[in-house]
Amino acid sequence: MRRNCAVARLHSSRAQVGATQAVGQRQHAILVWDESGDVFDAVRRAAVGVSLWRVSGRPRSTELAEVDLAIAALYRRSDWKTIGSLISRTHTVIVSATGEPDDSAYALTAGAFGYLDLGLSSRALRRALVGALRGQPAYSRTVLGDRLRAELGTSAARATRALELTPRQREVVALIATGASDKEIGAALGIATATTQKHVARLLKRLDVPNRAAAVAVTLV
Repeated sequence: MRRNCAVARLHSSRAQVGATQAVGQRQHAILVWDESGDVFDAVRRAAVGVSLWRVSGRPRSTELAEVDLAIAALYRRSDWKTIGSLISRTHTVIVSATGEPDDSAYALTAGAFGYLDLGLSSRALRRALVGALRGQPAYSRTVLGDRLRAELGTSAARATRALELTPRQREVVALIATGASDKEIGAALGIATATTQKHVARLLKRLDVPNRAAAVAVTLV
């Protein structure tokens, strides 16, 4: 018998085909565990370009076997029980509406594949989820920056002193940890945006990491 929980599936529309192809050659699917629907609506607006399943009850293994990624909606502390079960069974990205800084730290400790704030723009959410489908952990720079400052009890720049970075690269990675854009980094350092982009590219190469979030993440090790 079918269980009493709402399960909804949205197929990719014609407008989403390009995004689907950008993720890979085959059709991907994401399961969204969400009791209220707010997170599911945000993911749908992000137009990731894949099929979405919404499950409001406890996800079954047969359902998880049919998807590439799970998204867990975090509204209250009691949600962690189901989220923990999801993390143990598949790659799980948490989308949180709590705004609690301790939750991001707990997500990292629990082994979640990502932790994103529900307040992210659709563009930022889409970028993070497409990256997760490609195997990249979906932790935002802001979340990693908050964790970095909480762990060290000081500025993000202090965490980079042990790394073999130039003084300018240390300034850049510290600003990345705050979630600053290239334009904002340039304004803070008094340099052009194009120059900032060159510094970021050299920083990623020096640290041998694929993206900015990873550059901040290595300072947690």
